[in-house]
Amino acid sequence: MNMLKQLTIFGDSLLKGVVLNPQNRRYRVAKEFDLEATAQKRGVSLVNLSHFGSTIEKGMAAVERWLDKGPDCDAVVIEFGGNDSNFQWAEVAAEPTCEHLPATPLPRFQQLYQQLLHILKQHNISPVLVNLPPLCADRYLNWITRDGLDKSRILQWLGDVNAIYRYQERYSRTIDRLAFENNCPCLDLRGAFLARLHIHDLYCEDGIHPNENGQKLMLRTFEKFLTGAGCGTQLGIRN
Repeated sequence: MNMLKQLTIFGDSLLKGVVLNPQNRRYRVAKEFDLEATAQKRGVSLVNLSHFGSTIEKGMAAVERWLDKGPDCDAVVIEFGGNDSNFQWAEVAAEPTCEHLPATPLPRFQQLYQQLLHILKQHNISPVLVNLPPLCADRYLNWITRDGLDKSRILQWLGDVNAIYRYQERYSRTIDRLAFENNCPCLDLRGAFLARLHIHDLYCEDGIHPNENGQKLMLRTFEKFLTGAGCGTQLGIRN
C-alpha cells in the first residue's frame, strides 16, 4: 500500500464547486469550495480537472489526454453520472408518449466507467469513485420548466415527480456496485446527504447543485475520507 501524495480529480460541476446565484439565477464557481486546500491540510497535493457539464464519455477522453502527458499521480477521483442521467426535457415535453433516452444510457454508462477503471489501473493509478448526492426532484422539475416547458406533459411521461430521483439513483447505485466489484474505494457523498434532515436546505434552487451549506458537507466528507474514515490516505492498486 502506498501513501497518497498526488491526487487528481475528474468530474463535473459537482466537484468543480458550481453553485446557483439566487439573485441572477446564474451559475458560478464558489471560491469557498476549496478541495485543494482541504487536501493540502492532509499533506495531499490535489489537481482538480472537473468541468461543468462533463459526462463519463467526455471524462474518459479527458483522462486519456491527461495520461498521454505521463502525469505523476497516485490516485484519480472519478465523479460522473449527474449529467449522464439527464434527459432532453424539451423533447420530453414535446412528445410525452414517446421513448426518450438520457445523455448516457445506463448500460453504456456502466461500460465506459468500467473501461475507465481498467485504463487507470493499467497505469498503476488507483481509482477513487464518488457516488451521486440525491437530487430534490420537485425543485428540479420546477427548475427545468421555469422558462415555459409544460410541466404536466413532463409528468405525463415520468408518471410521478419522484421518477426523476429514482432514475438518478440507478446511476449512483451503479457507481457503488462498480466500486465493490473492482475493489476500489468510494467516497459516499450520497450517504452524507441522506443522513441529514431538511435536505432541501443543502441545495440551490435548481435542486441538483449543493448550495454553500451542501458544499461545506461535501468538504467535510472529503476531509474525513482523506483522514481515514473512508479508506484513508493509503490507497493501493488492487486487481
